[in-house]
Amino acid sequence: MTHNVYRQNRATMVDHILDCLDLTGREAVLDLGCGNGFILRDVASRLRYGGRAVAVDISPAMLELAQRNVTISWAPLEFVEGRAEDLSRYPDGTFDRVMANFIFHYIEDPDLVCGEIARLVKPGGHAIVTIEARHSMPEMYQMHFDAMETVGFPAEFIARLPRTRRGKMVLDNAQEILSRQFGTVEERPYVDALRFESAEPYMTFYATGHRFCGARAMAADDYPDSMFDQLYAEVEAKVKARIAEVGYFELSKQNSVFVCS
Repeated sequence: MTHNVYRQNRATMVDHILDCLDLTGREAVLDLGCGNGFILRDVASRLRYGGRAVAVDISPAMLELAQRNVTISWAPLEFVEGRAEDLSRYPDGTFDRVMANFIFHYIEDPDLVCGEIARLVKPGGHAIVTIEARHSMPEMYQMHFDAMETVGFPAEFIARLPRTRRGKMVLDNAQEILSRQFGTVEERPYVDALRFESAEPYMTFYATGHRFCGARAMAADDYPDSMFDQLYAEVEAKVKARIAEVGYFELSKQNSVFVCS
């Protein structure tokens, strides 16, 4: 929701993904790691007689959420609990399109998963893999770590926190890894920015959506809530100061869709 409301690119990321899928509506589509279904919703609504979609996710809770979010489908739609590393239930060449959007920061063996994706694509079909740049939204991370130091979080704890997107397949090496499984790999970048003209929506994005850039989850019970209250206040003050100076606080974002056949 935040990404769509505050984006600066006229086209949404989902629009870009749909362009890369290049659907006629009669394809068999696999959404690998469907999450809450926010991309699947638009894909399913474009399918028609002769098409079908299968959504796979490791999390039953996410599958349930996806089922609630995908409210329009003109073709058969199936939700399946499963792992990206083992798609053996599906024969070779089952799908005209396979999409794997924003899953590779969770994947320990990208070669295995990319091999499974390639195996499932029909001749003449293609897969798309969407990846966020490792250093996307650097403004958020820089402000966050500066504020953590000011509040007094221990240096040892700060050093353990993620400073970028994690994962063994990232934007830097995705072309190389995908090319080991596919004959043709084309990168189609999507560059955007999130621009906030008031602090409140950004603070929700930062503190609730990203859980203080992962610090809240990693802290467990080691640090009191009062420290995170101070961190919230410090970041909020910095954001407000930036908005007062230039009229907005902006996060730069870069993603790419790799079209593979």
